[in-house]
Parts: sequence; structure tokens; C-alpha cells
Amino acid sequence: MPAILGEGSVQARCPGGIGGFTRRSLEDAPRARAWMENYIRWPIRLRGERADLFHVVDQGLAWYARFLKGGKRLATIHDLIAWMTCRGKLGVPPLPIKRRPLIAECVRQIRKMDHLVSVSEHTASCLVGELGIPAARITVVHNFVDDCFRPLSAEDRPRVRERWFGTAEHVVIHVGKPSAYKNRIGALKAFALLRRRLPEARMFLVHRAPDTEESAFLKESGCEGAVRFFPPVSKSELVEFYCAADVLVFPSLYEGFGWPPLEAMACGCPVVCTTRASLREVAGDAALTVEDPHDRAALAEALHCVLTDANTARDLRGRGLRRAKQFAPMVALAKVAEVYRSLV
Repeated sequence: MPAILGEGSVQARCPGGIGGFTRRSLEDAPRARAWMENYIRWPIRLRGERADLFHVVDQGLAWYARFLKGGKRLATIHDLIAWMTCRGKLGVPPLPIKRRPLIAECVRQIRKMDHLVSVSEHTASCLVGELGIPAARITVVHNFVDDCFRPLSAEDRPRVRERWFGTAEHVVIHVGKPSAYKNRIGALKAFALLRRRLPEARMFLVHRAPDTEESAFLKESGCEGAVRFFPPVSKSELVEFYCAADVLVFPSLYEGFGWPPLEAMACGCPVVCTTRASLREVAGDAALTVEDPHDRAALAEALHCVLTDANTARDLRGRGLRRAKQFAPMVALAKVAEVYRSLV
């Protein structure tokens, strides 16, 4: 960033850890220390920081801006999921009551920022529509895909595929937490329909074990033996996971940006996703898309098309790789540097 910015310097600051705001966390020693760091020591330290411009890099940290003295304030907004959930606008379970005051304070500080960086046009429109932020105070800077997300060589892919997926003939993957808005249960239901036509298909999911609803569905549908869940993986492992798969399914209900489809495309993995929120903006014409994330039949049909039509899969791989190149790191950094210059 300094090389792009020219004069001036950029320094990063962050608290020591992430702590939960619950009774249980306070009884747990490590989390209690993290809570103390995040909610007591770090705000005290921020009061002593001085800069011409403070950049808060996530909307969930915007409440820290109340402790900053002097200088202009800029915040990067990735999504308004927490705020919209509190307002009952996403159709997902409500957040714990103890989290709501902090979310409200984040929104209050966001409204007071001198400028905002939005990671997508969709999130920018939410800032205008939901929070009443003037469009002139928002600059859209798409997230960039890390250079490490790239296809494996033809020699390495078979070996990596066998290590992750064994001898599975058709591999469907999903990457994401089992949060309600991610609609992971929808991905599982689409896969269950797919297996009626492709019994040899297998599904692999990264991030967390199945929740109660997912476990019940898998048992009821008879798909338990065809589905495997992995815990969170490292970035290098995630690259392999994408590269070795046949298709990513991502039927999310809402995304402020949508990392998995972009990362998958950069790795040469075809994508089937919805067009909700920012996903159309990210995927463009490089994925097979479904308008309704609850239309499991349409999702299953798109998956079947990718898995059984070599021409479709090849075309999507090519389109995805070209699409991913539009989200290059230097493009995003140059835009952020321009915002810095305009504010200082």
C-alpha cells in the first residue's frame, strides 16, 4: 500500500484477540482475557492513537471509532447482515439480545464516518437504502482474490483429488458456515435430488459439522454415506479443495460479497450459485445461476449439467478463470489508495 499511496505511511493496529460477550466466555479464562483486551484495554489504547485518517476495516469493528480522537474516519463495509437480521429483513433466526447494543453502536458510528468503502455495489445500495448514507460518501472497491487461488497442474490434480475425495466419480463441494443465510441445507437438498440421477455423486462440505436440521435431513434422505463434512481448513488446503472438485454449489440467500464462488473460479472449479444480493455481481456470466435459492430442483439440474456435460464444465472453467482476473489485488489497492488521498 505505501508504494501505491506515495507520500505518507500506513500502519496497522489490532487488538490481541476476539472474545465473546457471554457469561460462559467470562468464566473461561482465555476468553476472559480476550474480552478484557477487546472491550477494555484496546478502547483505552485507541484514545491515545493519532492519525490523519483512521481506516476501520470491518463494519463489526466500527464501534471502536467512538474512542478515536482527531483525524478523518473511513470504514470498509462488507455486509449489513447483522443489522438486517436484527431488523427481521433476512428471514433468518434473530441474533442474541446481548449482541444488539454493539450492532446498534456500529451502525451509529458507520453513519458518522467521513467516507465508506463498500465491497460490492449491492452492499453500497444497502447502505443507502437501509442506513440512509448518501451515495456520494460511498466508494465501491470489490474484494480481491488472493494470488494463491489458482489451478493445480495436470500432474498434481489427480493425486490431490484422491487425497481429498478418494475414488469419488462426481464431486460436489460447498464452502461456508451453517449460518441460516448461507442456506447450506438448501445445498444438501439439491444434492439429494441430484443423486436420484447420479447415484455415484458425492458431496464434501468445509467449515463445520452438520447441525441438527442437516443431520436429520441426511438421515431421512438416505444421503448420509454420500456426504462428508470437514472442519475449517487452511488457505493452502482450501485451494486444493477447490482445485480437485468438479463443481461448487453455493445457494446463499444473502452475501455482502461472496468469497467462495470467486475463489472457486480462480482455481478452475465450475460454480453453481444463486443470483441473490451480490452473487450476480461477483459471478457475472461465469457460473450457472438460479434465481430462487430455495429451488432445489433447478440447483440439482444445474449440477447435473456441469457433471455430465464436459463442454459446459470446460466453458465454465474458462469463464471462471477470466472472471477471477478482474478481481486482482492491485486494482483494489489502487482504488483504496485513491480514497485515502481524497480524504487527507
